Amino acid sequence: NVEWHIAMGYNAIAITDHNNMHHLKEIDNVREEYAEKGFLILSGIEWTTNKIHLNLLGLSKWEGRISYKTTEDRIIETIKKAQDLGAIVVCDHIPWSMYEFNMKEHPSREALSEWGIDYIEIVNDDSKPENVYDHESYDFIIKHNSEIGMITGTDMHTPDGLAGGGVHGWTLMNIKEFNQDALMNELRKKQTDIIYSKIPYLDPGIHK
Repeated sequence: NVEWHIAMGYNAIAITDHNNMHHLKEIDNVREEYAEKGFLILSGIEWTTNKIHLNLLGLSKWEGRISYKTTEDRIIETIKKAQDLGAIVVCDHIPWSMYEFNMKEHPSREALSEWGIDYIEIVNDDSKPENVYDHESYDFIIKHNSEIGMITGTDMHTPDGLAGGGVHGWTLMNIKEFNQDALMNELRKKQTDIIYSKIPYLDPGIHK
């Protein structure tokens, strides 16, 4: 996973999984090694439910079982709980959720803003090509003047076979010190920018 992202031009990533953090020990085993090479790894969890997927970034633990069937109140509680723990909360792949997974009750962008979400994912590479770039969310974020930040995600489950055909986006930020604390602090400012390429960047295979 890490070597693949390095090959695709990243120097920092968050590794999360659906409703569990079983990967945490594995991340901890390599986090320092890669930091010394100039590559940062955040841990977290993808809070996965029938109404929304949220990435909670920067967590080292999450207490309590996550119920797949959720409510608006539970979503609001989760956003607050994660932020109280110091996490960055990202709403994942709205076009995928609505048009591919057919979530009938996905919260609106207006509701997410009211609930205090930190970021909306603008690029998701494991969506169908027509859903990779979230034009509506990009316009919404610009209109609301950085109340919510923009971020990209590869959503890479395996190195080969991204539904979007390759990598289309990178998140840009200015970090004075290249370490995990500085990365999290910069994310909290919600002043990111993104690079988007309609033509996918294909796996060069050099990580293999």
